[in-house]
Amino acid sequence: MEAALLPSIISPEQALTTFSSGHQSQAIAPIRTQPDAMTHAIEVRVLTSQEDLNSYRRLLFDVYINEAGWKFNPTNPSGIRVSGHQLLDDRDDIATCFGVFSQGRLVGGARLCGRYQDRFEIHGYQPERDLAFLDLPNLVEGSRAVLHPGFRGTGVFMLLVLHVFEFCRRNHLFIFTIPSAQSVMRLYKRIGMPAIEGCRFRFEPEDPEEAQLFLADSEDVLDTVIKKLGQLLRAS
Repeated sequence: MEAALLPSIISPEQALTTFSSGHQSQAIAPIRTQPDAMTHAIEVRVLTSQEDLNSYRRLLFDVYINEAGWKFNPTNPSGIRVSGHQLLDDRDDIATCFGVFSQGRLVGGARLCGRYQDRFEIHGYQPERDLAFLDLPNLVEGSRAVLHPGFRGTGVFMLLVLHVFEFCRRNHLFIFTIPSAQSVMRLYKRIGMPAIEGCRFRFEPEDPEEAQLFLADSEDVLDTVIKKLGQLLRAS
């Protein structure tokens, strides 16, 4: 899954794959990596300290805003905003965030978020759409995935996604995510993550690509996804 497990809302999920624009933020320090051993030197864990959470939100700012050039609507229904070179929103306080670490440095991350005021993010962007299929207990949304440029194309993102799905399985959670990058959609299909028919749309009219909602709504689906992700990682 090289790119945006989880990212919803943001078309710059393309920032999770290899950028073709040649445009890179000066704030992102270069990292030289050896792809062969990359995943063996990586740790993925839930972020608990404020320092780590701040690092994750700064990386979101560096990649989504500086690198991808994302210009969000200031009146967006998620409360997305920039403060102190961090990308923030109204769900930060209820999200479970994951960090990818290399030699103690945070180089990637993603988050899981439940309902905020009884709604997921998508409800604010698609108020007229029938989303009754999301009325499941223990459902969370995977979003805000990000990787430092030096760690893309190495299998590290698949490792992050695997960790997130295993977390859901252990904690009896179901998960949905809404990527817009074609590479992410292909990966989800490859690992058996079901796409919801008729649930393809743009969050904002100016978004360059449509997003597709994928939903793992049973333990059997989660088991399949985890198994196939593990196979892909072993083969990479």
